[in-house]
Amino acid sequence: MRASIINLERYPLENLSSARGREWLDEVRDNLEQDGSCLFPEFIDPEALEQMASQARSIAHLAHPGPIEASPYFFNYRLGEGEDLPASHPLRRKGKRNLAQVAADLIPEEFLLSRLYRSELMLDFLGAVTGLPVYLNQDPYQSLNISVMGTGGCQQWHFDSGNLVTTLLLQAPESGGVFEYVPAIRSEENENFEAVESVLDGLHDGVLQNRLQAGTLSLFRGHYSLHRVTPVAGKRQRIQAILGYSTRPDLYGSIESSILHYGPRVAEIEAHAPRYPA
Repeated sequence: MRASIINLERYPLENLSSARGREWLDEVRDNLEQDGSCLFPEFIDPEALEQMASQARSIAHLAHPGPIEASPYFFNYRLGEGEDLPASHPLRRKGKRNLAQVAADLIPEEFLLSRLYRSELMLDFLGAVTGLPVYLNQDPYQSLNISVMGTGGCQQWHFDSGNLVTTLLLQAPESGGVFEYVPAIRSEENENFEAVESVLDGLHDGVLQNRLQAGTLSLFRGHYSLHRVTPVAGKRQRIQAILGYSTRPDLYGSIESSILHYGPRVAEIEAHAPRYPA
């Protein structure tokens, strides 16, 4: 990866063991601990960002729209299955989802985004943040995605399957498309459904906002923090990359999820030339 993709003058990814690097990493960890989010504005060199966004726009037409509504727990497909719950319960609620995603197997390896995703600088940086070895997600479709939202595009309140989500905004919309979240609203011990329900009803006072600019890298603890993207306004698309990393060297998503989010072509591929391990 050419060094100029990342703004190394601002972010010391090449010198994480230096005094400056250690101080910066402490700030990153503190931010994640305090509110579950850490932003890195101007993380990408401006010239590289322009090329990266242009490359993303060139394949945006390949994005599959996926479901048009989903619950906050749409990665936990069977959570609450068989339970007699009221319609107001978060497990029974669905919100509007209006976005399309380009799957990893459709993103060329020579794209700057692909090179950034696979770079040792990113793996070493995230490993230093987590204190654990970090690996590329091995899923052939879910490992690296480009999310595309046009006018009216949005994403419902939801939780992520992974605990540390890495995203990069490639192109900001003219207005709207604001990332909103409630940090650490649930835990392994407590789903805290009452508080989640209050967010869905618009009654929770702990909602924070990240108004992202293009070129901003984000680290986010999305497994425990409820979050959404508000509707996009204007003609310019909101284009964001989701970079899938894991502390497991052999992480794959489910075929069910890939078919749901990337369309029937995934089912056809898996039927004739499977990419998932047996």
